[in-house]
Amino acid sequence: MPASLDTVFAALADPTRRAILAMLLEDDMAVTDVAAEFEISLAAISKHLGALDRAGLIARERRGRVVWCKLEPDALRAASVWMQGFGQFDGPDLDALEALLARLAPPPDLLDQLLAAERRVWDALVAGDAGADRAALHPDFLGLYPEGYADRDAHVAQLDDGPTVGTFTLTEARACTPGDGLGLLTYRADFTRIDGRRDAMRVASLWRATPEGWVNLFSMDAPIA
Repeated sequence: MPASLDTVFAALADPTRRAILAMLLEDDMAVTDVAAEFEISLAAISKHLGALDRAGLIARERRGRVVWCKLEPDALRAASVWMQGFGQFDGPDLDALEALLARLAPPPDLLDQLLAAERRVWDALVAGDAGADRAALHPDFLGLYPEGYADRDAHVAQLDDGPTVGTFTLTEARACTPGDGLGLLTYRADFTRIDGRRDAMRVASLWRATPEGWVNLFSMDAPIA
């Protein structure tokens, strides 16, 4: 496979870059407008745009003081021509590509969705609701906490004696999609324990989308001194 095709397929392997392509199928966009659609830094978006540019999938041009991005479908056509050599693929279908990219792109309200799911876990800790806690966690859930590891049963068992949290506030939230059907949420939690002690920590929480909603696969806490 030519090196240029390696670069194209490597660029398409990242969900954020696929989401960017889906946006550019609609119209050219300024770099700042592209960045505004994601919960990551402008520098991170610039790296993704650089990968797409090097693969020939987009072009960047300065218009006045603003850098704009536009889709360049020729690289996709070249990849399609290469695949047709196996005799199993039709010609490039940009309509089908648009539908695929739209399906793979993260939902625009990903952060709100993941925060709502995360708050359900915290609400269960406040209410002492073991059933709600269990429902929010994937059967293979794994937690990594200062005191050690916990599976779903261990996480639920902390509510055997009732609520463990009095109040909580979640701030500084960020979200991204590390893979298809996955959502990664990070945030700061300030809370009071049931005995009145105040505490704070940073949390990273991995969620999977299911027909019933988001379920928690993994969570890690880092106490704030």
